[in-house]
Amino acid sequence: NQSAPDPREKSSYYLGKAWAPQYWHEFALSRQMQYLSFVIWRRAPFTGATINIDDAGVRRTPGAVCEPGSYKVFAFGGSTMWGTGSLDWGTIPAYLQAALAQREGRPVCVVNFGESAYTSTQSVIMLLTRLHAGDVPDLALFYDGPNDIFTAFQSGRTTVHANIEQIARVFEHRGNASPLAESLDHSALFRVSRGLVNRLAQAPPPTVLTYETMGIDRTALTEAVVRTYLDNYNVVDALAHKYGFKYAFFWPPYISAGKKRLTEEEEALRREVDPSLAKLYASVYHTMESRSLQHENLHSLTPIFDGRDSLIWIDDVHVTPVGNELIADGMLRAVARRER
Repeated sequence: NQSAPDPREKSSYYLGKAWAPQYWHEFALSRQMQYLSFVIWRRAPFTGATINIDDAGVRRTPGAVCEPGSYKVFAFGGSTMWGTGSLDWGTIPAYLQAALAQREGRPVCVVNFGESAYTSTQSVIMLLTRLHAGDVPDLALFYDGPNDIFTAFQSGRTTVHANIEQIARVFEHRGNASPLAESLDHSALFRVSRGLVNRLAQAPPPTVLTYETMGIDRTALTEAVVRTYLDNYNVVDALAHKYGFKYAFFWPPYISAGKKRLTEEEEALRREVDPSLAKLYASVYHTMESRSLQHENLHSLTPIFDGRDSLIWIDDVHVTPVGNELIADGMLRAVARRER
């Protein structure tokens, strides 16, 4: 229901921000999805004051100069890379664009290929479609993880995209299937929101099919999540050597990971996470700590907010523009260290 308010709109971060009501209005309108070969969905074109999406379903990066000879950066990931909770100028790619434009002695073109609910496999497929079209970046950045974990939580598998049952019903015309955008919204995109809305309405939460209710072992599922993610890393490594571009993977921060001092508001958000999802997150993050050290182009951003005590999280995975700027800075510092 697009008229239902998004609970994240009530985050104290947005109080007093003149642009916030317009942003959340446009965010609801921009959730319209279109079909895209191989990756299934991307947002439809949208023009607004705070959100702009082109005909290819790619969100605008302010200041990007995309012309022959530009330093071209492809940014891949889920809604955290796309920029849920942020205006066009407050996304990770927007901050990358601004910093690189100062650093590079030529025009810079950062392209935001992030999309809500995308897994790392969909990010790699997006890269492949660009390479097939002859569009080769100088640098490819990957910021995946949360949707790999959530999809495994939801389906008990790591070889599928998010919301596979709902989307299969749409495709196969089974039952009273809701449209694609609604299917996405009702689970991966608003998993925290659902808990908040149910609690506010004093209604019992719906019975959710998860890996636990399916009787799937968490340790085995954790290994599968990590293996699939690292397999995708290896695919990009091979493509980078073949096509001659640089790349970096970034394991993202999470509200329950790292040493950030959570505000009362953030603590409430952390408690809203489904317990079985929280356990899977903890298990995957623990396993990734050791595995990431074995891959030279994989960098953990888990500690990026350590020591900070102001509000950054607007749910368990999405952050304010302030958080996005810190993440973009961490990415560029990691890439610069590799280049030295």
